[in-house]
Amino acid sequence: MQIIPAIDLLDSKCVRLVKGDFDQVTIYNNNPLDQIKLFEDHGIKKVHIVDLDAAKSGLSTSNTKLIKNIASSTNIEIQVGGGIRSIDKANEFYDIGVSKIIIGTAGIESAEFLTNLLTKFNSEFVIAGLDFNVKNKIPYLAINGWTKSTSINLYTFLESLPEIKNILATDISVDGTMEGPNIFIYKEILDRFPDINLIGSGGVSCIKDINNLKQIGLNECVVGKAYYEGKIKMHEMIYVN
Repeated sequence: MQIIPAIDLLDSKCVRLVKGDFDQVTIYNNNPLDQIKLFEDHGIKKVHIVDLDAAKSGLSTSNTKLIKNIASSTNIEIQVGGGIRSIDKANEFYDIGVSKIIIGTAGIESAEFLTNLLTKFNSEFVIAGLDFNVKNKIPYLAINGWTKSTSINLYTFLESLPEIKNILATDISVDGTMEGPNIFIYKEILDRFPDINLIGSGGVSCIKDINNLKQIGLNECVVGKAYYEGKIKMHEMIYVN
């Protein structure tokens, strides 16, 4: 199991939200580059970065320059999401050495966009970011930085996806709560789509949660608040890695 620590960028600061609520923001580091270097100095190999400003607006933000600085000044592998809604934006991140991009809103709204991405880039470069809310045990996708719900069933959407190998699935209702990940939904995804690389995200509170994800077949997991609140220590992330 590879644990990937998360850095969510809002106004060029390292933050965490609760359940995707932009009114429930906690700032953990005013200098995300310092946080990245801390991860790198302790042997972390990969970091998950989300531009929350861009995810919400769909526009380029000051965080883009910050991500470029991170990519050029560190050897750590970074995967980036938030507001990537054009081939040009994807290409911009590819050119600066980002290892993977996470496509959410644009991919959900346009299957053609995902197809075009896979025509231009290797499938390993693209992660489909599928954020969902659960209603009556059914996961429905959300877009625009989690601010807009849809009636799109997550399982139905996965059936229609082009040949994307990597899926990042986040249960919004537990993200930032440390209440534990949605094992039920993840198990259902893997039962229906056994060939994908499913990346867990949302609700992780301790190493036991990560081991539970590993037990059902996940190989990667994004960890945010649990690390920043000291529930999962740096050395534990490295050990599991």
